[in-house]
Amino acid sequence: MLRIFYFRVGNRLYSMKAAKKDAKKYTDTINLPKTKFPNRLTAAKREEQERLVLENKIAVSYAYQEQRLAEKGKPTFVLHDGPPYANGQLHMGHAVNKILKDITLRQRVAHGQRVNYIPGWDCHGLPIELKATSTAPGQSAQEIRQKSRAFAWEAIKSQKEEFSSWGILANWQKDNIYMTFQPEFIVNQLEMFYNLYEKGLVYRDLKPVYWSPSSRTALAEAELEYDANHISPSVYVRFALNPSSFDVKDKQIYALVWTTTPWTLPSNQAICYNASLEYVIVRLSDRNQDELYLMASALMADFEANTQLKCEIVQHLSGELLSKLSYNHPIDKEQSNLPFFDASHVQDSKGTGLVHTAPAHGPEDFLVSLTQKIPVKCFVNEEGTYTKEAPDFLRGKSVLDQGNSLVLDRIAEDVVHSSKLEHSYPIDWRTKKPVIIRASEQWFINTEKLKTPAADALEQVEIYPRANAEASKKALLTQLQKRPYWCISRQRAWGVPIPVLYSRESGKVVLNSALIEHLCNLLRKEGSIDFWWVKSVEELVPEHLLRELHHEAKDLVKGTDILDIWFDSGSTWSAVLGKDKIADLYLEGYDQFTGWFQSSLLMSIAARECAPYKALFVHGFTVDEKGYKMSKSLGNVISPKQITKKYGTDALRWWVASHGTQHMSITVSDKLLQQAAENLCKIRGTMRYLKGVIGEKQSGEKLIRTSDKSYLNRYLLSQLVEFESEVEKLYQAYEYNRVVACVQNFIANQVSAVYVHLIKDRLYCGDDHELLAIRQTLTHCYQQLCKSLWPIVPFLVEESWSYYDTTGGAFHEQIVQTNPEWQDTKATEVINAAFDVKRLINQQAGDVNTWHLAVTIKGKERSQLDLLRELHSPLGESVSNSELCEILQVGSVTLLQSHNSDLDIALSKLQISLCPRCRRYGLEDEQKTCQRCSDVMEAKN
Repeated sequence: MLRIFYFRVGNRLYSMKAAKKDAKKYTDTINLPKTKFPNRLTAAKREEQERLVLENKIAVSYAYQEQRLAEKGKPTFVLHDGPPYANGQLHMGHAVNKILKDITLRQRVAHGQRVNYIPGWDCHGLPIELKATSTAPGQSAQEIRQKSRAFAWEAIKSQKEEFSSWGILANWQKDNIYMTFQPEFIVNQLEMFYNLYEKGLVYRDLKPVYWSPSSRTALAEAELEYDANHISPSVYVRFALNPSSFDVKDKQIYALVWTTTPWTLPSNQAICYNASLEYVIVRLSDRNQDELYLMASALMADFEANTQLKCEIVQHLSGELLSKLSYNHPIDKEQSNLPFFDASHVQDSKGTGLVHTAPAHGPEDFLVSLTQKIPVKCFVNEEGTYTKEAPDFLRGKSVLDQGNSLVLDRIAEDVVHSSKLEHSYPIDWRTKKPVIIRASEQWFINTEKLKTPAADALEQVEIYPRANAEASKKALLTQLQKRPYWCISRQRAWGVPIPVLYSRESGKVVLNSALIEHLCNLLRKEGSIDFWWVKSVEELVPEHLLRELHHEAKDLVKGTDILDIWFDSGSTWSAVLGKDKIADLYLEGYDQFTGWFQSSLLMSIAARECAPYKALFVHGFTVDEKGYKMSKSLGNVISPKQITKKYGTDALRWWVASHGTQHMSITVSDKLLQQAAENLCKIRGTMRYLKGVIGEKQSGEKLIRTSDKSYLNRYLLSQLVEFESEVEKLYQAYEYNRVVACVQNFIANQVSAVYVHLIKDRLYCGDDHELLAIRQTLTHCYQQLCKSLWPIVPFLVEESWSYYDTTGGAFHEQIVQTNPEWQDTKATEVINAAFDVKRLINQQAGDVNTWHLAVTIKGKERSQLDLLRELHSPLGESVSNSELCEILQVGSVTLLQSHNSDLDIALSKLQISLCPRCRRYGLEDEQKTCQRCSDVMEAKN
C-alpha cells in the first residue's frame, strides 16, 4: 500500500528561482527527431503517394510472398474467393468483403506464412443477361451471349482495377484470376455434371419449382427474396362431398378449405387431412341451415374469428374416418370422385385442417402425388399464363394478375368467406416481382442423398466470428435441412449449357462420357461454348459418337437449358483449387448460408464426400447511420470511390477493420469515416515521431541487443512481446475490430504516454550510448507497429517504410518477430512498482513542475522498496540521476528503510534553478548547464 506521509511544499511550491539569463541557445545540441516523412498529405499528394506505393510495392508483393515464403516450412494458407457478379459498379458490400479477405491474407504473410488467393468473377446469369440486352429485346441466343460476354468483360475490367486500387493482395500483374466463362472452367463444370449424373445424383424429372414469370425461368431458393408486405387473397372455399357413411339426413356436407392461391384451384386433384386430428361437422350461422361443413375442431375458433361466422357443432369425427370421403371438383364438374389423403404436412396451426392439393403447384402436394399415383396437372406456361388445357375462361390469362379474381368469380357460390392477407411472399431477386410454384421438366441434384453427409461434414467446420459461431452453424444446418431439392436448370441463353441430347421421339436423355469428352475438346479448340447454340446436331456430333449412342442425328435434339449459376459458383473449388485441395477459409456475407456456402458444400460432398472448406468467416451487410439498407431509391448510397477520394484508401480499410467483423449490420456514415481518418492521422503522427528518432536504416544494420541497464527499455521490449502475441491471437480469431483497439491502446499508452514521454530527457539530452539504446528499442517498436498495421493500412506502412529503408526495400519483404528473451517479468514488476508511486505523486503535485520536487520514500525490505531499489540503488542518499527519478519525473529521490510494510512518501520543494538545456537537473553556482549536459556537449565536440 502507498500513502503520503507528509507534504511540506505549500504555496511556496509555485515560487521558482529564476534561471540565470543566458543568450546562448542549446537547440542545436539537442537530439530532436528528424525525418522527411510528412505529418499530413493533401488529397492530391495522397492520391499520388497511393499510386506510387501501389505500383512499386503492393503490385509485386503477392508474387514476392509466393516465392519467398514457399521455403519457410509452413503450409500455404488458402482463401478461396467467392466470385462477385460481373455486372456493375462496386459498392460498400464489395469493399467490406474484399478488404476483410485482404486483411486475413496479409496478417498471414506478416507472420511468415505463404498464402494462395485467386480472385474470381461469376460471369453468367440473368442479371448480366438483362443488363446486356435491355436496349434490344428479342435477340437470338447467340446475340444474347455475345452481348452478355462483352458486358461481363467490361465489368470485370472495371472491378479488377478498383479492387487492385484498394491494395488487395493478388497477382494482378499476371492477371491470375478466374472467371466462370473461361474454357477450362467450363470444361471442369461439364465433367463434374457428368460425374454426378453417372452417380445418380443429377437427374431430370417433372417437379414443382419456384418459377419467375417475369424472368421466364426456374429459380433456386438462393435466388429468392421475400416481400414482407405482399397482399394475397385469404379465402375459405367449400368442396361438395359425395354421400358417405356419416351423412346427416337431407343435408349437404362440404369440406372447408383455406387457400391464398385460388389461381391453383383448377389444378386441384385431392384434399389432404391428418388422421391424428379430430374433425367436426358444423352448421354456420347466417348460412343455409341444410348445408354442413367439415373442418378440424382445433381450428374452429380461428375460423370464427377470421370470418365472424358462428359454428354449431353437429358431429365429432376421428380423422381416420376421412379416408373414405370423396368430393366434386369446384370448377371441373367432370371430376366428381376426387380423393382424400392422409398427409403429415397437414397441421392444426392454421387453416381448417383440410388442404387443397394441386401437385403441380406445391412441394408437399407433389410428394403426395408420387405416393398416391395421382396426375400432375399444370395449366400454366413459362410466361405465367394459363395454357389451352386450362378451363376456357382462363386460357391466356395471367395467373398472378387475373387468375385469382377469375377463379373466385367462377366459384362465387362456393366461397364461404374472402378477405385480404398481408404476408411474406417470395419474389425474384432480380426483377423484384412475385414468383409462383409450377411443375416443369427440370434437372435436379438429389439433395436428400447429400444432406446427412453434408451436415456431418459441417460439424468439423470452424465458423467465425466465434461470438456468432453457434447461431451461424445452426442457421446453415437449418437451411440445408429445409432444402427439398436443388433445381439446377435454367431456361435462359447466357450460361453453361446442360450438355445433353434428347430422343426426339421419347424425350429420353441421350448422354455418355465420350460425348462429354468430345464437347470439352471442342470447347478448348474454339475458346467458347457458343457452338452449342450455333451448330446443328449433325455438325456437333461426329458419326462414330452417333454409333456409340445408337442414334441417328435426325432422331436427336439438343437441350436448351443452361446450368444454374449456383452450379457454376458451387464448383469453383474444383476448377480453381484442384479436385483434392480443401480451402482453409471461405469468407462471405451471411446471405451465403443459402447461397455459395451451401452450393459449394453440396457439390463437394457429391463429388468427393468432404466439405470444400475448413472454416467459414461470416460478415454482415452495410447500412446507413439510421440502420436502413443502402439503395439508390433511398438516396443513401456511398460508393467506395467517394470514400477513397475524400479520406484515402487506408481510411476505408481502417473503417472496414473497425466495424466489419462484430455486427451483422455494418454502419456506413461520414462520422465513422471521419473518425477512421482522424485515428489514422494520430497513428501517422506516432510513426513519424518514431521514424524521426530511429533515423534511416543503415546498410547491413543488425539490431543486436547489448546489455541494457535501462529498465524502461527492457519494459517496452517485454511489452512488445506481449503486444505481438495478443495481436496475432486476435488476427487468428478474425477479430479485426479488437486488433484496431489493441493497436490504438498500445500506441496511446505503452508507447506515447509511458515510454516516449518518460525517456524524452535521455533522448533529447543524453549521451550517445543512451541514445543508441533508445533508438534500438524504438526501432523494434516501429517494426512491430508496422507488422501489426500492415494488414489493415498497407499504404501508410509502405510509405513510412520507404523513409526508413531508403534503398527501395519494401515492408512486405521483411519478417519481423520479437525475441522471446525480451519477455522480462522482473522489468515489468519494477516499472509497475514505480508507476504506483508516480500515480500517487501526480495526484498530490497537481500542476507543479515535478522536477522541482524532492521525494523521500520509506519502506520495508523485501517489499516494494526492493523493486524500487533496482531503479535507485543507494539507501539513505538523495540522488537526482537515477532511473527512478526519470520515471517519477522528480528532482531527487531518497529511499529509506523502515519497519512499516507500507511505503510512506514525502514530498518537499527544491530551491534550485533548472539547467536551460535539459530543464531537468539543477544548476550549481556559476554553472551555465548541468554537469550531465556539459559532459555530453564536451564529448560531442
